[in-house]
Amino acid sequence: MIRRSMRISFWGVRGSYPVPGPTTVRYGGQTSCVEVGSDDGRTLIVDAGTGLRGLGHKLAEVQGDRPWHYHIVLSHVHWDHIQGLPFFEPAYLEGTRISIYALRAATDELQHVIGGITRHEFFPVNLEAVPADFEFHEVVPGQSFQVDSFSVLPVALNHPFGAVGYRVEADGTRLAYVSDTAPFTDMLHKQHFLAGPEEPTDEDRAALAQMERDLREALRGTDTVIYDTHFLPEEYAQFPHYGHSTPDHALDLCDGLGVRRIVLYHHAPGHTDEMMDKIAATYAERGRRRGIDVVVAREGLSLRIGGQEGA
Repeated sequence: MIRRSMRISFWGVRGSYPVPGPTTVRYGGQTSCVEVGSDDGRTLIVDAGTGLRGLGHKLAEVQGDRPWHYHIVLSHVHWDHIQGLPFFEPAYLEGTRISIYALRAATDELQHVIGGITRHEFFPVNLEAVPADFEFHEVVPGQSFQVDSFSVLPVALNHPFGAVGYRVEADGTRLAYVSDTAPFTDMLHKQHFLAGPEEPTDEDRAALAQMERDLREALRGTDTVIYDTHFLPEEYAQFPHYGHSTPDHALDLCDGLGVRRIVLYHHAPGHTDEMMDKIAATYAERGRRRGIDVVVAREGLSLRIGGQEGA
């Protein structure tokens, strides 16, 4: 069997809000954005935080004056995952078509939520005024869809107001993107923000267990898992109601599933380069004990997964 390879490039790795500056130079301060490329030259963009601006500049240079179709899948529509959209350079080029895939927002249709960030009160150029044609597609957890050569499976995550992770597969090579999510043990996040920890009901526990089973099944046999590890364990203990996870939880979840690599992602804004170095060393060692390669995402990191294997 021949397995195609994927190229994963990290353009934004931070959570919550951008923090460029002298203490984040090496790991980066832009928010969530990952570029996934296939052997046949296709590109899938995952999340549209402030990292999308740099990616968009590169893509616009490649596009030139040719028509081009971009596909962007969103984990959810919180600010740090969509803030780069108004600054996506190809949107200002004639012949551009942009398809956006995301959960339906709790209060409004997806296109109205995305369009709202370019209202004249917030941004000088309205979404309807740019040359690009936008299309909006609402995803449903558990229902896969095709984007060019990528098969994409959305999976429900445990985050305030809802979020989805994605398993992306092309010719037998699998990547998973899991951001944003809390662990599936302490509390179930719902369609409102919880001011503090909340004891789950029996119904909540059943929903959490099902969510975890579905995610584990999606991750089984995955080459690389990009995981929300915003908090260290002691930080999570203070803020379990924020909807984010830890490197320890990522390791526990992936253990025994045949996952080759975990990429720690969605770093807390307050985690400096020095702190990230310590996190990288600590969890690389913990991963080795379980036979999993653990690396820390940083802006500019590029990984190739899959490739030719024996027949």
